[in-house]
Amino acid sequence: MDAAAWVVAALALSAPIALHLWLIWRSIYLRLHAWSWLGTGLVGAALALPAIFVERWLERWTEIDPAAGTGASAIQLVYAFLVAAPFEEALVVGAVAPFWHLRRVRLRSGLSQRLEILEGTAFAASAALGFTASKCATYLWLQGSGWLSVGRIALALPTHVLLSCLWGYVLGRNARRGIGGRRFSFAWLGAVVFSAVSDHLLFQRGPGGLFALGPLLMCMLLVALVLWRDVRGASGQTSGRAMSLLASAPAPSLAAIRAAFRRQDRPVTLRWISFGALVTTGMITAGIALAVFVGNKIGLDFSAVDRPDAGSESVGPLALLVAGVLVAFPFSGYLLARASGTHSVLEPAMSSALAMALVLVFMGMVAPLSVVFAIAFAPIAFGLSCAGAWVGIGS
Repeated sequence: MDAAAWVVAALALSAPIALHLWLIWRSIYLRLHAWSWLGTGLVGAALALPAIFVERWLERWTEIDPAAGTGASAIQLVYAFLVAAPFEEALVVGAVAPFWHLRRVRLRSGLSQRLEILEGTAFAASAALGFTASKCATYLWLQGSGWLSVGRIALALPTHVLLSCLWGYVLGRNARRGIGGRRFSFAWLGAVVFSAVSDHLLFQRGPGGLFALGPLLMCMLLVALVLWRDVRGASGQTSGRAMSLLASAPAPSLAAIRAAFRRQDRPVTLRWISFGALVTTGMITAGIALAVFVGNKIGLDFSAVDRPDAGSESVGPLALLVAGVLVAFPFSGYLLARASGTHSVLEPAMSSALAMALVLVFMGMVAPLSVVFAIAFAPIAFGLSCAGAWVGIGS
């Protein structure tokens, strides 16, 4: 890489760390125990080095090359989902575990829920920052070859930190149960799945993979905003102009989301769920067909989407296909909410989940590697379906 790429890469690695330290410094309580977050980050960074060594040994032993430019096979996806991602996320939790134990020894009595959530999230973010920054720096040193590598690490760092913050939030909200509770396990498992998806899109695909990660990253940012507003609302504190703007952002609160998913005047019916799944599946098919028709008219090469060595020519076809798929979910959610007369988004949400499951099964039989793209788009598709239903029950 040239000097400019190295400078941008250094900024991409240092900016999230600086932002994390600034957020810790803004909190008086977190600032008092800054050694805990710094120690967690350093342990996470140190654990990344043996993790890279172990993974490289496993890849040589099993003759798997996840970084190969020729693409990933089904066995490589199995390795990513069942070995690499769980191993790395477990090490991130391992960096948090001793400091979380020291925290429980230090605190003779419990804290307010807000401070416990802040602690859990700070621990997870610190460990993930240290681990991922060390891993990305090693990747740049050993395999970095241009601006595409810079873009990969620039997206990998915030993605993995946000995913770890999910189980960090759950850890803080259920501080008495600690690491290993049922809710923590589910959150950790979700982080593992989407870590494997993001690694595949970032490091085994071309520029189209970076584009495909965009919806997943936007969805995680929205979830982080909703959870942050919930914590700030519970504490009744909002300091600073930037924080005030975030607190008043047009995103639903966690309480409003829970109320929307609550059963209202009648039980959930399988008939409407099945009907909604069929409608969603039909609209997805129509959206893909329309995208392919438009793409052929303007001369796009859709075969470039499935070529991991393709360059920027894969971005246009992928963007058109994504738009054709995602537009189906808000419309189907709205139509189902209006047709069923429900006052809850539960049925549209379940129907969209069923439709996505059917799509995943179909894609798994036809093109197994495309399942990764489907999983990456699943959160924002689910959110769009719920948003469409929300508009439908309110109109």
